[in-house]
Amino acid sequence: MSNFTRCVCFATVCLVVLIDQATKIIVQTFVKNDVIRINSFLSFVYSENTGAAWSMFGGHSSILAMFGVLSMAVLGLAHKQFKMTFQKVLGAMVFGGILGNTLDRIFRGYVIDFIGVDLKFYHWPVFNIADSVICMGVVILLFTFRQKVQKAR
Repeated sequence: MSNFTRCVCFATVCLVVLIDQATKIIVQTFVKNDVIRINSFLSFVYSENTGAAWSMFGGHSSILAMFGVLSMAVLGLAHKQFKMTFQKVLGAMVFGGILGNTLDRIFRGYVIDFIGVDLKFYHWPVFNIADSVICMGVVILLFTFRQKVQKAR
């Protein structure tokens, strides 16, 4: 991996963690006991999540923190298999998101979630920037691998 790619990946991880942690601090400071409606389906609402996605495994933050560290180690090893710079940056995005939520689990004992999406037919569980970046990174990364498999056929 070139030095430029390493720098871009490092900057990506740092930027994701910085934005994630900054938004969580802002929400904790200004929204903690309130709900801010942006429009009919989007709101900011402070939530402390001791579980994983959809609050699964609630109350097990220390185990989930260890799982986060393990996930980052596996992603770090898998990162060597990413051939394109774009894939490496997507991996760095996912790593940064996992790191942001893992830092919450280690230092707070819970993850701060604050983005609420309420569709007329479904109320999506509250989430945060790290969750969004992880999901976007994984989906796009899987799409790039799918394209690679299709080209190989």
